[in-house]
Amino acid sequence: MSRPKYCYFSAINPGSTSDMATNLAGMAFIPYYNHLLELLETNKELRQSAVGIFRQMSWAAGGACVGGVVGGPPGALVGTILGAVIGYVKSDDYTAMIKVLKEMSPEDKQKIVQKVQTLVGSTGIEALTKFIGTQVHREMLVSCLGDAFKEMGIGG
Repeated sequence: MSRPKYCYFSAINPGSTSDMATNLAGMAFIPYYNHLLELLETNKELRQSAVGIFRQMSWAAGGACVGGVVGGPPGALVGTILGAVIGYVKSDDYTAMIKVLKEMSPEDKQKIVQKVQTLVGSTGIEALTKFIGTQVHREMLVSCLGDAFKEMGIGG
């Protein structure tokens, strides 16, 4: 008895091979995303960068709002400066950013990965690891994540 000359899987489920390939291609961002989360959770220097940036950003935004309400445009300027100074002194919950990243939909996770890959200039995991080797790049990464959150309306 000879075997048929077609793929058994394709004969049973016509078209499913291309559907499976499409699904796999669509999920290709997951290893990169998981590596990004691992770096955020374990890299002390990245954590320090993120804490400083998010602390200042939050307090500066709050100061701008309060100052703008109280004193108009000049008040917003003064409020932003005071808010940034206070933000520098106060602490921020870095784990909130990681929690938001973990709870994102697959589509939002993919958007984050695309933005980070664009920033890094590569789709390789090794390039991401190398990228966060300098303080400037760590700050750029955290800023990129914050900008992406704002664009997607995530995390406040």
